[in-house]
Amino acid sequence: MSSENFTYAYKPRLMGPAYEFTLSKDSLDWAIGLRSGRVSYPMIRQIRLSYKPTNMASARFIAEIWPLNSAKVPIHSVSARSLIDMADQGSEYVRFLRELHRRVAASNGECIYQAGLPAWRWWPSVVVAVAAVLLVAYIAVQGLRGEHYALTGVIVLIGAWFLWQVWNIVTRNRPRRYDPHDLPADVLPAAAE
Repeated sequence: MSSENFTYAYKPRLMGPAYEFTLSKDSLDWAIGLRSGRVSYPMIRQIRLSYKPTNMASARFIAEIWPLNSAKVPIHSVSARSLIDMADQGSEYVRFLRELHRRVAASNGECIYQAGLPAWRWWPSVVVAVAAVLLVAYIAVQGLRGEHYALTGVIVLIGAWFLWQVWNIVTRNRPRRYDPHDLPADVLPAAAE
């Protein structure tokens, strides 16, 4: 196992503390404000990668790490710079995650690697997406039947943009397992390499 330390830090909120993570020789060490902790690689029981866009960072990716007998530890791909600006840290985020996966896999622990949302959250998202498609189609047909062409066009454009966003979230976050040596690209920033 590599003895080189890898560090990654981000601020999820402008007014909150910075989150800092270090991959040491034998453990994932973290510090969040005045709190800190350490979990050895074999004690990491689950890693989940997902795509969770926000209003100010449309391409936010999150890794959630569940140590045995401890609370979930989130790692985001963006960091708050100001009230309305988020810094994309995609390259550093992916580099850190690849090394974390390599070290956890090498520790011979029993980690479960999952991508996307849990099924109990993903299926309702699919239902909402299908309902939204049907609703936009219904409104478009009713608007055309009532000869409200301009209003129908505006509603269809807004609906298409909304559906594109929802489709992106639903397809990227389909629940699945993955190999720690082959991280799924759709739940990682594009500027990964």
